[in-house]
Amino acid sequence: MKKIYSQILLGTSLLMVGSIMGQTRYLDNITEDVQITTNIEYGTNIGIITQAPALESLQMDVYEPANDTVSSRPVVLMIHTGSFLPPVFNGQPTGDKSDNAIVEMCKRFAKKGYVAVALNHRLGWNPVSPSEDVRRSTLIQAAYRGLQDVKTAVRFLRKSAAESGNPYGVGDKFAVGGNGTGGYISLSLATLNDYNSELLMPKFIDTSDPANPIPYIIPSIFGNFEATDFGMLPVDTTGDGIPDMEVPFCVPNHVGYSSEVDMVFNAGGALPEISWLEAGEVPMASFQCVNDPLAPYGVGNVIVPTTGEFVIEAMGSKIVQEAATTYGNNDVFEGLSTIFIDNWYGTNSDIAANAATAGHDSYFGLFPVITPAPATNPTPCGFLAEQGAPWDWWDNAAYDQIASVIQGQAPGVMGCLAILDNPDMSVEKGMAFADLMSDFFTPRVYAALNADGNIETGVGTEELNELSLSIYPIPATHSINIKSDAQQLKSVELIDLTGKVIESITNINAHQVTIEKNNLNSGLYLLKIIDENEASSVRRVIFK
Repeated sequence: MKKIYSQILLGTSLLMVGSIMGQTRYLDNITEDVQITTNIEYGTNIGIITQAPALESLQMDVYEPANDTVSSRPVVLMIHTGSFLPPVFNGQPTGDKSDNAIVEMCKRFAKKGYVAVALNHRLGWNPVSPSEDVRRSTLIQAAYRGLQDVKTAVRFLRKSAAESGNPYGVGDKFAVGGNGTGGYISLSLATLNDYNSELLMPKFIDTSDPANPIPYIIPSIFGNFEATDFGMLPVDTTGDGIPDMEVPFCVPNHVGYSSEVDMVFNAGGALPEISWLEAGEVPMASFQCVNDPLAPYGVGNVIVPTTGEFVIEAMGSKIVQEAATTYGNNDVFEGLSTIFIDNWYGTNSDIAANAATAGHDSYFGLFPVITPAPATNPTPCGFLAEQGAPWDWWDNAAYDQIASVIQGQAPGVMGCLAILDNPDMSVEKGMAFADLMSDFFTPRVYAALNADGNIETGVGTEELNELSLSIYPIPATHSINIKSDAQQLKSVELIDLTGKVIESITNINAHQVTIEKNNLNSGLYLLKIIDENEASSVRRVIFK
Protein backbone atom coordinates (compact mmCIF):
# COMPACT_ATOMS: atom_id res chain seq x y z
CA MET A 1 0.00 0.00 0.00
CA LYS A 2 2.74 2.44 0.89
CA LYS A 3 4.50 1.97 -2.43
CA ILE A 4 1.30 2.50 -4.43
CA TYR A 5 0.54 5.60 -2.39
CA SER A 6 4.01 6.93 -3.11
CA GLN A 7 3.52 6.51 -6.83
CA ILE A 8 0.13 8.25 -6.74
CA LEU A 9 1.53 11.20 -4.82
CA LEU A 10 4.54 11.44 -7.13
CA GLY A 11 2.14 11.73 -10.05
CA THR A 12 0.21 14.41 -8.22
CA SER A 13 3.48 16.21 -7.47
CA LEU A 14 4.49 16.26 -11.09
CA LEU A 15 1.03 17.50 -12.04
CA MET A 16 1.28 20.43 -9.63
CA VAL A 17 4.83 21.33 -10.61
CA GLY A 18 3.80 21.26 -14.25
CA SER A 19 0.67 23.32 -13.67
CA ILE A 20 1.95 26.23 -15.74
CA MET A 21 2.18 23.99 -18.80
CA GLY A 22 -0.61 21.49 -18.02
CA GLN A 23 -3.95 21.22 -16.27
CA THR A 24 -4.29 21.66 -12.53
CA ARG A 25 -7.54 20.81 -10.86
CA TYR A 26 -9.25 23.85 -9.29
CA LEU A 27 -7.18 26.19 -11.49
CA ASP A 28 -7.91 24.83 -14.98
CA ASN A 29 -10.91 23.11 -16.56
CA ILE A 30 -10.95 19.37 -15.94
CA THR A 31 -14.22 18.89 -17.87
CA GLU A 32 -16.65 20.74 -20.09
CA ASP A 33 -19.66 18.86 -18.70
CA VAL A 34 -21.50 20.19 -15.67
CA GLN A 35 -24.21 18.41 -13.69
CA ILE A 36 -26.83 20.77 -12.21
CA THR A 37 -29.30 19.93 -9.45
CA THR A 38 -31.89 22.69 -9.05
CA ASN A 39 -34.14 23.97 -6.29
CA ILE A 40 -32.66 22.07 -3.38
CA GLU A 41 -34.20 23.22 -0.12
CA TYR A 42 -31.33 24.09 2.21
CA GLY A 43 -33.51 25.43 5.00
CA THR A 44 -36.64 27.33 5.95
CA ASN A 45 -36.90 30.66 7.72
CA ILE A 46 -39.21 33.60 8.29
CA GLY A 47 -39.40 36.11 5.45
CA ILE A 48 -41.26 39.42 5.13
CA ILE A 49 -41.51 39.76 1.35
CA THR A 50 -45.33 39.58 1.64
CA GLN A 51 -45.17 42.33 4.35
CA ALA A 52 -46.25 39.78 6.95
CA PRO A 53 -43.88 37.26 8.58
CA ALA A 54 -44.19 33.91 6.80
CA LEU A 55 -42.12 30.75 6.59
CA GLU A 56 -40.10 30.58 3.35
CA SER A 57 -38.36 27.69 1.63
CA LEU A 58 -34.70 28.58 1.03
CA GLN A 59 -33.41 27.05 -2.18
CA MET A 60 -30.11 26.52 -3.96
CA ASP A 61 -28.84 25.09 -7.25
CA VAL A 62 -25.75 22.88 -7.11
CA TYR A 63 -23.27 22.68 -10.01
CA GLU A 64 -20.79 19.77 -10.12
CA PRO A 65 -18.22 18.49 -12.62
CA ALA A 66 -19.97 15.61 -14.37
CA ASN A 67 -18.69 12.07 -13.75
CA ASP A 68 -16.15 13.30 -11.22
CA THR A 69 -14.43 10.73 -9.01
CA VAL A 70 -13.24 13.12 -6.31
CA SER A 71 -15.61 12.90 -3.36
CA SER A 72 -14.43 15.75 -1.14
CA ARG A 73 -14.36 18.95 -3.17
CA PRO A 74 -14.04 22.60 -2.13
CA VAL A 75 -17.24 24.60 -2.39
CA VAL A 76 -17.87 28.03 -3.93
CA LEU A 77 -21.19 29.68 -3.07
CA MET A 78 -22.44 32.53 -5.27
CA ILE A 79 -24.91 35.18 -4.03
CA HIS A 80 -26.93 37.19 -6.57
CA THR A 81 -27.50 40.94 -6.77
CA GLY A 82 -30.92 42.62 -6.68
CA SER A 83 -31.08 45.26 -3.93
CA PHE A 84 -32.77 42.73 -1.60
CA LEU A 85 -35.94 42.82 -3.71
CA PRO A 86 -37.24 40.45 -6.42
CA PRO A 87 -36.34 41.06 -10.08
CA VAL A 88 -38.52 43.61 -11.89
CA PHE A 89 -39.91 44.88 -8.57
CA ASN A 90 -36.37 46.09 -7.80
CA GLY A 91 -36.29 48.04 -11.08
CA GLN A 92 -33.72 45.59 -12.46
CA PRO A 93 -33.79 42.48 -14.65
CA THR A 94 -31.50 40.71 -12.16
CA GLY A 95 -31.91 39.49 -8.59
CA ASP A 96 -32.13 35.67 -8.51
CA LYS A 97 -29.91 32.58 -8.42
CA SER A 98 -30.76 32.14 -12.10
CA ASP A 99 -29.06 35.42 -13.10
CA ASN A 100 -26.85 34.73 -16.11
CA ALA A 101 -23.71 36.10 -14.44
CA ILE A 102 -24.23 33.83 -11.42
CA VAL A 103 -24.99 30.76 -13.55
CA GLU A 104 -21.92 31.32 -15.74
CA MET A 105 -19.55 31.70 -12.76
CA CYS A 106 -20.99 28.56 -11.16
CA LYS A 107 -20.46 26.60 -14.38
CA ARG A 108 -16.87 27.85 -14.64
CA PHE A 109 -16.04 26.85 -11.08
CA ALA A 110 -17.68 23.42 -11.57
CA LYS A 111 -15.67 22.81 -14.75
CA LYS A 112 -12.53 23.31 -12.66
CA GLY A 113 -13.61 20.68 -10.14
CA TYR A 114 -15.35 22.74 -7.47
CA VAL A 115 -18.85 22.24 -6.16
CA ALA A 116 -20.48 25.56 -7.08
CA VAL A 117 -23.70 26.69 -5.45
CA ALA A 118 -26.10 29.44 -6.52
CA LEU A 119 -28.48 30.29 -3.71
CA ASN A 120 -31.49 32.44 -3.08
CA HIS A 121 -31.97 34.15 0.28
CA ARG A 122 -34.80 36.02 1.96
CA LEU A 123 -35.70 39.39 0.46
CA GLY A 124 -37.62 42.44 1.57
CA TRP A 125 -37.12 45.94 2.98
CA ASN A 126 -38.70 49.38 2.67
CA PRO A 127 -36.72 51.47 0.16
CA VAL A 128 -39.53 53.97 -0.47
CA SER A 129 -40.11 55.07 3.12
CA PRO A 130 -39.73 58.85 3.61
CA SER A 131 -37.88 58.04 6.84
CA GLU A 132 -34.12 57.65 6.52
CA ASP A 133 -34.11 55.52 9.67
CA VAL A 134 -36.71 53.17 8.22
CA ARG A 135 -34.81 52.82 4.94
CA ARG A 136 -31.54 52.19 6.74
CA SER A 137 -32.88 49.86 9.42
CA THR A 138 -34.88 47.70 7.02
CA LEU A 139 -31.91 47.44 4.63
CA ILE A 140 -29.58 46.36 7.46
CA GLN A 141 -32.19 43.83 8.57
CA ALA A 142 -32.49 42.48 5.01
CA ALA A 143 -28.71 42.09 4.82
CA TYR A 144 -28.73 40.38 8.21
CA ARG A 145 -31.30 37.82 7.00
CA GLY A 146 -29.21 37.26 3.88
CA LEU A 147 -26.14 36.68 6.06
CA GLN A 148 -28.07 34.18 8.18
CA ASP A 149 -29.22 32.33 5.05
CA VAL A 150 -25.72 31.98 3.61
CA LYS A 151 -24.51 30.58 6.92
CA THR A 152 -27.49 28.22 6.89
CA ALA A 153 -26.51 27.05 3.40
CA VAL A 154 -22.93 26.31 4.50
CA ARG A 155 -24.20 24.30 7.47
CA PHE A 156 -26.67 22.44 5.24
CA LEU A 157 -23.87 21.31 2.93
CA ARG A 158 -21.71 20.17 5.84
CA LYS A 159 -24.71 18.35 7.31
CA SER A 160 -25.44 16.68 3.96
CA ALA A 161 -21.90 15.32 3.95
CA ALA A 162 -22.13 14.06 7.53
CA GLU A 163 -25.67 12.69 7.62
CA SER A 164 -26.92 12.12 4.07
CA GLY A 165 -24.07 10.31 2.35
CA ASN A 166 -22.52 13.47 0.92
CA PRO A 167 -24.73 13.61 -2.21
CA TYR A 168 -22.94 16.69 -3.58
CA GLY A 169 -19.37 15.56 -2.90
CA VAL A 170 -18.47 18.51 -0.68
CA GLY A 171 -15.35 18.83 1.43
CA ASP A 172 -14.68 21.22 4.30
CA LYS A 173 -13.27 24.17 2.31
CA PHE A 174 -15.68 26.99 1.47
CA ALA A 175 -15.46 30.26 -0.44
CA VAL A 176 -18.39 32.66 -0.74
CA GLY A 177 -18.72 35.23 -3.51
CA GLY A 178 -21.38 37.76 -4.36
CA ASN A 179 -22.37 40.14 -7.14
CA GLY A 180 -23.73 43.58 -6.25
CA THR A 181 -25.81 43.30 -3.09
CA GLY A 182 -24.56 39.73 -2.84
CA GLY A 183 -21.12 41.33 -2.44
CA TYR A 184 -22.38 43.17 0.64
CA ILE A 185 -23.40 39.83 2.14
CA SER A 186 -20.12 38.08 1.28
CA LEU A 187 -18.04 40.88 2.82
CA SER A 188 -20.23 40.94 5.93
CA LEU A 189 -19.89 37.17 6.22
CA ALA A 190 -16.14 37.58 6.67
CA THR A 191 -16.26 40.49 9.09
CA LEU A 192 -19.48 40.67 11.10
CA ASN A 193 -19.06 38.47 14.16
CA ASP A 194 -19.49 40.50 17.34
CA TYR A 195 -22.88 41.99 18.15
CA ASN A 196 -21.89 44.37 20.95
CA SER A 197 -18.96 46.04 19.22
CA GLU A 198 -20.21 45.92 15.63
CA LEU A 199 -24.00 46.30 15.63
CA LEU A 200 -24.46 48.61 18.61
CA MET A 201 -22.54 51.42 16.93
CA PRO A 202 -24.49 54.70 16.65
CA LYS A 203 -25.00 54.30 12.87
CA PHE A 204 -26.95 51.08 13.50
CA ILE A 205 -29.31 52.48 16.14
CA ASP A 206 -32.61 54.27 15.50
CA THR A 207 -32.47 57.51 17.48
CA SER A 208 -35.58 59.14 16.02
CA ASP A 209 -36.92 58.96 19.58
CA PRO A 210 -33.93 60.09 21.67
CA ALA A 211 -35.57 58.80 24.82
CA ASN A 212 -35.91 55.30 23.36
CA PRO A 213 -33.03 54.42 21.00
CA ILE A 214 -33.62 51.08 19.27
CA PRO A 215 -30.87 48.96 17.65
CA TYR A 216 -31.64 48.01 14.07
CA ILE A 217 -30.79 44.40 14.92
CA ILE A 218 -32.11 42.85 18.13
CA PRO A 219 -31.01 39.17 18.34
CA SER A 220 -33.99 38.16 20.47
CA ILE A 221 -36.18 39.22 17.53
CA PHE A 222 -34.03 38.50 14.45
CA GLY A 223 -32.11 35.52 15.82
CA ASN A 224 -28.36 35.21 16.20
CA PHE A 225 -25.82 35.64 13.38
CA GLU A 226 -26.02 31.92 12.59
CA ALA A 227 -29.82 31.53 12.61
CA THR A 228 -29.39 28.65 15.04
CA ASP A 229 -31.90 29.93 17.58
CA PHE A 230 -35.41 31.34 17.62
CA GLY A 231 -36.16 35.02 17.20
CA MET A 232 -39.57 36.20 18.38
CA LEU A 233 -41.32 39.47 17.56
CA PRO A 234 -43.48 40.84 20.42
CA VAL A 235 -46.90 41.88 19.09
CA ASP A 236 -49.66 43.93 20.68
CA THR A 237 -52.97 42.49 19.47
CA THR A 238 -55.24 44.42 21.83
CA GLY A 239 -54.01 47.96 21.20
CA ASP A 240 -53.18 48.68 24.83
CA GLY A 241 -49.49 49.20 24.09
CA ILE A 242 -48.48 45.99 25.85
CA PRO A 243 -47.30 43.03 23.74
CA ASP A 244 -49.47 40.04 24.48
CA MET A 245 -48.07 37.49 22.04
CA GLU A 246 -44.89 36.61 20.11
CA VAL A 247 -44.59 35.91 16.40
CA PRO A 248 -41.63 33.82 15.13
CA PHE A 249 -39.13 35.99 13.21
CA CYS A 250 -36.30 33.46 12.94
CA VAL A 251 -36.24 29.67 13.21
CA PRO A 252 -33.10 27.55 13.71
CA ASN A 253 -31.60 25.39 10.95
CA HIS A 254 -28.91 22.69 11.08
CA VAL A 255 -27.79 23.41 14.62
CA GLY A 256 -24.43 21.92 15.55
CA TYR A 257 -22.70 22.33 12.19
CA SER A 258 -20.08 24.95 11.36
CA SER A 259 -20.79 27.90 9.09
CA GLU A 260 -17.12 28.94 8.90
CA VAL A 261 -15.69 29.79 5.47
CA ASP A 262 -12.12 30.13 4.22
CA MET A 263 -12.38 33.21 1.97
CA VAL A 264 -14.87 35.63 0.42
CA PHE A 265 -14.98 37.65 -2.78
CA ASN A 266 -17.17 40.36 -4.23
CA ALA A 267 -18.00 41.87 -7.60
CA GLY A 268 -19.42 45.23 -6.60
CA GLY A 269 -20.78 45.53 -3.08
CA ALA A 270 -19.33 47.20 -0.01
CA LEU A 271 -19.17 47.06 3.79
CA PRO A 272 -21.54 49.17 5.88
CA GLU A 273 -18.71 49.69 8.37
CA ILE A 274 -14.97 49.21 7.77
CA SER A 275 -14.21 48.78 11.48
CA TRP A 276 -15.88 45.37 11.20
CA LEU A 277 -12.79 44.24 9.25
CA GLU A 278 -10.05 43.12 11.63
CA ALA A 279 -6.69 41.34 11.53
CA GLY A 280 -6.88 37.57 11.32
CA GLU A 281 -10.08 37.38 9.27
CA VAL A 282 -10.32 35.38 6.06
CA PRO A 283 -8.82 36.60 2.76
CA MET A 284 -11.00 38.79 0.52
CA ALA A 285 -10.80 39.40 -3.22
CA SER A 286 -12.65 42.29 -4.88
CA PHE A 287 -13.64 43.14 -8.47
CA GLN A 288 -15.35 46.50 -8.81
CA CYS A 289 -15.89 49.33 -11.25
CA VAL A 290 -13.92 52.38 -10.14
CA ASN A 291 -16.90 54.64 -10.95
CA ASP A 292 -19.60 52.29 -9.64
CA PRO A 293 -22.70 54.53 -9.22
CA LEU A 294 -24.55 52.30 -6.73
CA ALA A 295 -21.86 50.87 -4.44
CA PRO A 296 -19.00 53.14 -3.32
CA TYR A 297 -15.56 52.18 -4.57
CA GLY A 298 -13.98 54.15 -1.72
CA VAL A 299 -16.12 55.75 0.99
CA GLY A 300 -19.51 56.90 -0.23
CA ASN A 301 -23.26 56.78 0.03
CA VAL A 302 -25.50 53.82 -0.70
CA ILE A 303 -28.68 55.04 -2.38
CA VAL A 304 -31.99 53.50 -3.37
CA PRO A 305 -31.43 52.66 -7.08
CA THR A 306 -34.96 53.61 -8.15
CA THR A 307 -35.34 56.85 -6.18
CA GLY A 308 -31.81 58.08 -5.46
CA GLU A 309 -32.63 58.46 -1.74
CA PHE A 310 -29.75 58.13 0.74
CA VAL A 311 -29.63 54.97 2.86
CA ILE A 312 -26.23 54.63 4.54
CA GLU A 313 -22.56 55.50 4.17
CA ALA A 314 -20.46 52.47 3.21
CA MET A 315 -16.92 51.49 2.27
CA GLY A 316 -16.16 49.77 -1.03
CA SER A 317 -13.48 47.56 -2.48
CA LYS A 318 -10.65 50.09 -2.31
CA ILE A 319 -11.09 50.61 1.43
CA VAL A 320 -11.72 46.92 2.08
CA GLN A 321 -8.56 45.89 0.24
CA GLU A 322 -6.42 48.55 1.90
CA ALA A 323 -7.46 47.24 5.31
CA ALA A 324 -7.23 43.53 4.44
CA THR A 325 -3.75 44.05 2.98
CA THR A 326 -2.55 46.16 5.92
CA TYR A 327 -3.73 43.53 8.40
CA GLY A 328 -2.00 40.75 6.45
CA ASN A 329 -5.28 38.95 5.82
CA ASN A 330 -4.56 38.83 2.08
CA ASP A 331 -0.94 37.69 2.27
CA VAL A 332 -1.98 34.45 0.61
CA PHE A 333 -2.60 36.39 -2.64
CA GLU A 334 0.94 37.78 -2.90
CA GLY A 335 2.73 36.74 -6.07
CA LEU A 336 -0.46 35.92 -8.00
CA SER A 337 -0.72 37.31 -11.51
CA THR A 338 -2.00 40.84 -11.97
CA ILE A 339 -1.94 40.71 -15.79
CA PHE A 340 -5.09 39.58 -17.63
CA ILE A 341 -6.74 39.59 -21.03
CA ASP A 342 -9.72 41.91 -21.45
CA ASN A 343 -11.55 40.69 -24.55
CA TRP A 344 -14.20 43.41 -24.42
CA TYR A 345 -12.88 46.88 -23.62
CA GLY A 346 -9.18 46.08 -23.74
CA THR A 347 -8.59 48.48 -20.84
CA ASN A 348 -8.57 45.92 -18.01
CA SER A 349 -5.40 43.95 -18.63
CA ASP A 350 -3.14 45.29 -15.89
CA ILE A 351 -4.26 45.69 -12.27
CA ALA A 352 -1.37 48.02 -11.43
CA ALA A 353 -2.19 50.30 -14.38
CA ASN A 354 -5.88 50.37 -13.42
CA ALA A 355 -4.98 51.15 -9.81
CA ALA A 356 -2.81 54.04 -11.01
CA THR A 357 -5.71 55.31 -13.09
CA ALA A 358 -7.90 55.10 -9.98
CA GLY A 359 -5.24 56.97 -8.00
CA HIS A 360 -4.28 54.39 -5.39
CA ASP A 361 -1.77 51.62 -4.68
CA SER A 362 -2.09 48.27 -6.38
CA TYR A 363 -3.27 45.30 -4.32
CA PHE A 364 -3.12 41.61 -5.22
CA GLY A 365 -6.70 41.19 -3.98
CA LEU A 366 -8.28 44.08 -5.91
CA PHE A 367 -9.24 44.32 -9.58
CA PRO A 368 -10.18 47.95 -10.34
CA VAL A 369 -12.45 47.83 -13.40
CA ILE A 370 -12.17 50.69 -15.87
CA THR A 371 -15.21 51.23 -18.08
CA PRO A 372 -15.74 53.90 -20.77
CA ALA A 373 -17.23 57.21 -19.74
CA PRO A 374 -20.92 57.30 -20.64
CA ALA A 375 -22.00 59.21 -23.72
CA THR A 376 -23.33 62.68 -23.00
CA ASN A 377 -26.18 62.54 -25.51
CA PRO A 378 -29.48 61.48 -23.96
CA THR A 379 -31.31 58.31 -24.99
CA PRO A 380 -35.12 58.32 -25.41
CA CYS A 381 -35.45 57.37 -21.72
CA GLY A 382 -32.69 59.50 -20.19
CA PHE A 383 -28.96 60.01 -19.93
CA LEU A 384 -26.58 57.07 -19.76
CA ALA A 385 -25.08 56.35 -16.32
CA GLU A 386 -21.72 55.01 -15.24
CA GLN A 387 -21.47 51.23 -15.43
CA GLY A 388 -21.56 49.39 -12.13
CA ALA A 389 -22.13 45.79 -13.24
CA PRO A 390 -20.83 45.28 -16.79
CA TRP A 391 -20.76 41.52 -16.13
CA ASP A 392 -24.59 41.26 -16.11
CA TRP A 393 -26.61 40.32 -19.17
CA TRP A 394 -30.24 39.30 -19.77
CA ASP A 395 -32.97 38.97 -22.38
CA ASN A 396 -33.98 42.62 -22.55
CA ALA A 397 -37.01 42.07 -24.78
CA ALA A 398 -38.48 39.52 -22.36
CA TYR A 399 -37.66 41.75 -19.40
CA ASP A 400 -39.31 44.77 -21.02
CA GLN A 401 -42.47 42.80 -21.76
CA ILE A 402 -42.85 41.68 -18.13
CA ALA A 403 -41.58 44.83 -16.43
CA SER A 404 -43.67 47.22 -18.50
CA VAL A 405 -46.85 45.49 -17.31
CA ILE A 406 -45.78 45.30 -13.65
CA GLN A 407 -44.47 48.86 -13.55
CA GLY A 408 -47.34 50.27 -15.63
CA GLN A 409 -45.09 51.61 -18.39
CA ALA A 410 -45.48 51.71 -22.15
CA PRO A 411 -43.68 48.97 -24.11
CA GLY A 412 -40.00 49.71 -24.53
CA VAL A 413 -39.62 52.00 -21.52
CA MET A 414 -38.41 49.45 -18.95
CA GLY A 415 -36.05 47.83 -21.44
CA CYS A 416 -34.61 51.23 -22.29
CA LEU A 417 -34.14 52.11 -18.60
CA ALA A 418 -32.50 48.75 -17.90
CA ILE A 419 -29.52 49.43 -20.16
CA LEU A 420 -28.82 53.04 -19.17
CA ASP A 421 -25.94 51.78 -17.02
CA ASN A 422 -25.00 48.90 -19.34
CA PRO A 423 -25.59 50.24 -22.86
CA ASP A 424 -23.59 47.58 -24.70
CA MET A 425 -25.11 44.74 -22.69
CA SER A 426 -25.03 41.47 -24.61
CA VAL A 427 -24.28 37.77 -24.23
CA GLU A 428 -20.87 38.36 -25.79
CA LYS A 429 -20.01 41.10 -23.31
CA GLY A 430 -21.25 39.01 -20.38
CA MET A 431 -19.11 36.07 -21.43
CA ALA A 432 -16.06 38.28 -21.91
CA PHE A 433 -16.44 39.61 -18.38
CA ALA A 434 -17.03 36.07 -17.08
CA ASP A 435 -13.65 35.19 -18.60
CA LEU A 436 -12.02 38.16 -16.88
CA MET A 437 -13.65 37.52 -13.50
CA SER A 438 -12.85 33.82 -13.60
CA ASP A 439 -9.22 34.53 -14.50
CA PHE A 440 -8.95 36.90 -11.52
CA PHE A 441 -10.98 35.10 -8.86
CA THR A 442 -10.06 31.44 -9.51
CA PRO A 443 -6.36 31.63 -8.52
CA ARG A 444 -7.30 33.63 -5.42
CA VAL A 445 -9.96 31.13 -4.39
CA TYR A 446 -7.47 28.32 -4.94
CA ALA A 447 -4.74 30.11 -3.00
CA ALA A 448 -7.00 30.77 -0.01
CA LEU A 449 -8.64 27.36 0.08
CA ASN A 450 -5.38 25.49 -0.46
CA ALA A 451 -3.29 27.58 1.96
CA ASP A 452 -2.48 24.43 3.95
CA GLY A 453 -2.01 22.31 0.82
CA ASN A 454 -4.80 19.93 1.80
CA ILE A 455 -7.66 20.34 -0.66
CA GLU A 456 -8.30 16.98 -2.28
CA THR A 457 -7.04 16.70 -5.84
CA GLY A 458 -7.75 13.03 -6.33
CA VAL A 459 -5.59 11.58 -3.55
CA GLY A 460 -7.47 10.46 -0.45
CA THR A 461 -7.20 12.75 2.56
CA GLU A 462 -6.57 9.77 4.82
CA GLU A 463 -3.41 8.97 2.87
CA LEU A 464 -2.30 12.59 2.80
CA ASN A 465 -2.57 12.66 6.57
CA GLU A 466 -0.19 9.68 6.89
CA LEU A 467 2.71 12.07 6.30
CA SER A 468 1.60 14.06 9.40
CA LEU A 469 3.22 17.19 7.99
CA SER A 470 3.32 20.57 9.66
CA ILE A 471 4.56 23.49 7.56
CA TYR A 472 4.82 26.86 9.25
CA PRO A 473 4.60 29.78 9.23
CA ILE A 474 2.53 30.41 6.09
CA PRO A 475 3.06 33.02 4.81
CA ALA A 476 6.71 33.16 5.96
CA THR A 477 8.91 36.21 6.29
CA HIS A 478 12.37 34.70 6.80
CA SER A 479 12.14 30.89 6.86
CA ILE A 480 9.75 27.94 6.62
CA ASN A 481 9.82 24.93 8.94
CA ILE A 482 8.82 21.49 7.67
CA LYS A 483 8.06 18.94 10.37
CA SER A 484 6.89 15.32 10.16
CA ASP A 485 5.59 13.79 13.37
CA ALA A 486 5.49 10.24 11.98
CA GLN A 487 8.37 9.53 9.61
CA GLN A 488 11.78 11.09 9.21
CA LEU A 489 12.24 13.40 6.25
CA LYS A 490 14.52 12.26 3.46
CA SER A 491 14.58 15.25 1.08
CA VAL A 492 12.87 18.56 0.38
CA GLU A 493 12.83 20.60 -2.83
CA LEU A 494 11.69 24.22 -3.13
CA ILE A 495 10.24 24.77 -6.62
CA ASP A 496 9.02 27.96 -8.30
CA LEU A 497 5.90 28.07 -10.46
CA THR A 498 7.86 27.52 -13.65
CA GLY A 499 8.98 24.14 -12.30
CA LYS A 500 12.55 25.26 -11.55
CA VAL A 501 14.13 23.73 -8.44
CA ILE A 502 15.32 26.68 -6.34
CA GLU A 503 16.77 24.67 -3.48
CA SER A 504 17.24 20.95 -2.79
CA ILE A 505 18.03 19.48 0.62
CA THR A 506 18.87 15.77 0.65
CA ASN A 507 19.86 13.16 3.25
CA ILE A 508 17.95 14.99 5.98
CA ASN A 509 17.28 11.92 8.17
CA ALA A 510 15.44 13.99 10.77
CA HIS A 511 11.87 14.92 11.60
CA GLN A 512 12.33 18.61 10.88
CA VAL A 513 14.13 20.87 8.41
CA THR A 514 14.15 24.62 7.75
CA ILE A 515 14.32 26.45 4.42
CA GLU A 516 15.54 30.04 4.50
CA LYS A 517 14.15 32.73 2.22
CA ASN A 518 17.55 34.37 1.70
CA ASN A 519 17.27 36.47 -1.49
CA LEU A 520 14.15 34.84 -2.92
CA ASN A 521 11.43 37.03 -4.35
CA SER A 522 8.17 37.20 -2.44
CA GLY A 523 5.46 34.96 -3.86
CA LEU A 524 4.17 31.42 -4.27
CA TYR A 525 6.38 28.32 -4.25
CA LEU A 526 5.92 24.56 -4.07
CA LEU A 527 7.56 22.20 -1.60
CA LYS A 528 8.14 18.63 -2.74
CA ILE A 529 8.69 16.54 0.39
CA ILE A 530 9.82 12.89 0.51
CA ASP A 531 9.98 10.89 3.74
CA GLU A 532 12.11 7.87 4.66
CA ASN A 533 9.52 5.48 3.18
CA GLU A 534 9.57 7.32 -0.16
CA ALA A 535 6.09 8.75 0.46
CA SER A 536 5.87 12.09 -1.34
CA SER A 537 3.77 15.20 -0.93
CA VAL A 538 3.64 18.59 -2.66
CA ARG A 539 2.58 21.58 -0.60
CA ARG A 540 2.10 25.21 -1.51
CA VAL A 541 3.95 27.89 0.50
CA ILE A 542 4.30 31.66 0.40
CA PHE A 543 7.24 33.91 1.19
CA LYS A 544 6.30 37.50 2.06
